[in-house]
Amino acid sequence: MSLNLLDLSYELVTSLHSDKSKTIESIHVPPSGLPMELRLDQPFGLALRPDDPGQRGQVPGQREQQLQQELLALKHKQQVQRQVLIAEFQRQHEQLSRQHEAQLQEHVKHQQDLLALKHQQELLEHQRKMERHRHEQEMEKQQREQKLLLLKNKERGQESAVASTEVKMRLQEFVLNKKKALAQRSLNHCMSTDPRYWKTQHSSLDQSSPPQTGMSTYNHTILGMYDPKDDFPLRKTASEPNLKLRSRLKQKVTERRSSPLLRRKEGPITTAKKRSLDMAGKLLAYNSHPEMHVQAHCLCTSAVVQQVIILFTVVSVFPCVSGLGGMALQSPSIHKLRGQHRPLGRTQSAPLPQNAQALQQLVVQQQHQQFLEKHKQQFQQQQLHINKVCVYQALTTPAVEPAATTQPHIGLVYDTLMQKHQCMCGNTNTHPEHAGRIQSIWSRLQETGLRTKCECIRGRKATLEELQTVHSEAHVLLYGTNPLRQKLDSKLHIINLFVDSDTIWNEVHSSSAARLAVGSVLELVFKVTSGELKNGFAVVRPPGHHAEESTPMGFCYFNSVAIAAKLLQQRLNVSKILIVDWDVHHGNGTQQAFYSDPNVLYLSLHRYDDGNFFPGSGAPDEVGAGAGLGFNVNMAFTGGLDPPMGDAEYLAAFRTVVMPIANQFAPDVVLVSSGFDAVEGHASPLGGYRLTAKCFGYLTRQLMGLAGGRLVLALEGGHDLTAICDASEACVSALLGIELDPIPGEVMQQRPNSNAVRSLEKVLEAHGEYWPCLQRGASTLGYSLSEACRCETEEAETVTAMASLSVANKQRRVYGLK
Repeated sequence: MSLNLLDLSYELVTSLHSDKSKTIESIHVPPSGLPMELRLDQPFGLALRPDDPGQRGQVPGQREQQLQQELLALKHKQQVQRQVLIAEFQRQHEQLSRQHEAQLQEHVKHQQDLLALKHQQELLEHQRKMERHRHEQEMEKQQREQKLLLLKNKERGQESAVASTEVKMRLQEFVLNKKKALAQRSLNHCMSTDPRYWKTQHSSLDQSSPPQTGMSTYNHTILGMYDPKDDFPLRKTASEPNLKLRSRLKQKVTERRSSPLLRRKEGPITTAKKRSLDMAGKLLAYNSHPEMHVQAHCLCTSAVVQQVIILFTVVSVFPCVSGLGGMALQSPSIHKLRGQHRPLGRTQSAPLPQNAQALQQLVVQQQHQQFLEKHKQQFQQQQLHINKVCVYQALTTPAVEPAATTQPHIGLVYDTLMQKHQCMCGNTNTHPEHAGRIQSIWSRLQETGLRTKCECIRGRKATLEELQTVHSEAHVLLYGTNPLRQKLDSKLHIINLFVDSDTIWNEVHSSSAARLAVGSVLELVFKVTSGELKNGFAVVRPPGHHAEESTPMGFCYFNSVAIAAKLLQQRLNVSKILIVDWDVHHGNGTQQAFYSDPNVLYLSLHRYDDGNFFPGSGAPDEVGAGAGLGFNVNMAFTGGLDPPMGDAEYLAAFRTVVMPIANQFAPDVVLVSSGFDAVEGHASPLGGYRLTAKCFGYLTRQLMGLAGGRLVLALEGGHDLTAICDASEACVSALLGIELDPIPGEVMQQRPNSNAVRSLEKVLEAHGEYWPCLQRGASTLGYSLSEACRCETEEAETVTAMASLSVANKQRRVYGLK
């Protein structure tokens, strides 16, 4: 071996003994830009020559030792050179990092400056508009003053060709008031002047007559107490055309009223009126059903309305009876009318008219007064009878209980604007998170009729301040705004936005869609928490549970559920919030947001595979930090797809981990990151598990027993259209309280696989000290659902029997029995 080593190192020893300084100088540090081989396992190009005179006199052992020393020296020099290179690399890396950070800060500062400049420009533009508007108003005011001054200074004999602006305004106001008065009188067209004021309005019978229209010159209240002190007769200015017209009308009225046809018209009207009121009284008198009190009251009111209609019919048939409009009509709630009208007569000292027409008019007025007195007495008697019947019914009929308060509805939120967030290539195979996901779910809810049973609420865009409750300001400005993105990206092209190949970005619509998804979830969550809605389902995209404070990933930009939980704490002071994440991928962003918060319990069921499945986080031993220890629960399934997890495994996890911890936590509201990529139909990179869609309906039904039913599901992952539509239908049916199909017998009898049992054991080991409730189900981890139910039933029966025995023994001790 020594001879072989000497042969291989002959040239190296020769060069070292000949000129050591040259050997040292030959080992130099290459430039930093050139690659250098740092491995030590390569053979050296030097060898010892056997005929070297410097080696002839040495013993082979000494030469071997000397050779070893030289080799060690070379290794030491190479290590020193390697350390120098590493130090240089670290220095340059730190320098590049500082440059990158400075450029990023400059980018953010530049964007803030642009926004501030834009805001300042808007303020200046607004000030200029206000100044221009104020200047225009001043100019207009000066012009009006000049016109008014010219009008005031014109000569008396000079006529104005055009009316001034003030005159036009006054005329318009006058016309509008006239129209309003006419409209008001048209509503009360059956009201007319009280006949008792006919004798005081005019000085002679020739100039006085009842108004020939159905309108009242003084608006009386139709239903109410009648007080003659509140009425003041209006003085009418006589004019020649009006007097002639009134004389012709009085003549026609006299001819009609003197006809025998009047009595034939009056008779049937009075009879019909009596018959209608008598029938109403009989119906009220014989009404004894407890639920007919409201009907009786309505019938009393309808009888009075019918009486009013009959009297108004008389007014329309006989114009001279228009004075009846001055008499106030009472509802059944009013017990009496005011005193009767004073007899119609003349009180002024004007001489009586001597013509026959005036005498006929006087006779007509007397007949009209008698008609009013007669019908008024009948009306008072019928009113008293109706009031007595209504009072009797009110005393004898039990009060109708008010209708039960309607339960709040189930809320749905959806907006087509979120469909515009998509890649311009339109390839849904390359981009599985596409617009067809939410469109298919919404169509399924419409086809099944579930949407019509829910209340659809309008979403909104989340504000930048709301987004910053979870995300950094730079992240919000970068992905929440888009007007200046193109200019900024062109200037800062060296900055990597860290959006992976799957997380696409549409410059026009992505920011709006992402903010709309967050705002829609916020609207639904706040309505459910405040009690306006019972629960709800948010059909939104893009998803959010992977988005971290400053990093978008996994199709996510803003963490909708985390933002909703933060705002519930800040605005509504909600003390306990439960977030359940059953997406097959771990919600790393949600875990990061509440990792040290004891008021938010984050509980995730996901595929973990010892960190080999995206995103690689969510280990069982990630239990929280600080005050939040124990409030981050990761039900991390391991074992890959041999076999894949299914309904039995998820139901076992809910039975032994999720529901015991949730019940002990007792949340005020439950938020669900509802991803459906664990449903059968998703390939291994996107899921790979074999859950049925109906299983998520069962899980939803269990969560509805928490927080008084205040439950909100927000769509996260899931990319097989049939699977996510079926799962969404099952969840909405459960939220509506629709009876679900029973769990299949094979699922009830199936035990969770060994990988799932080991995963459950790891969770119990990590959280046993924080949640004592987990110890109860530790012995039944491997049980099927039917076996667990049977075990719980037997345990409950045993507890009941023990309780009855203890009660019996206590009674024996009380009564002194053995």
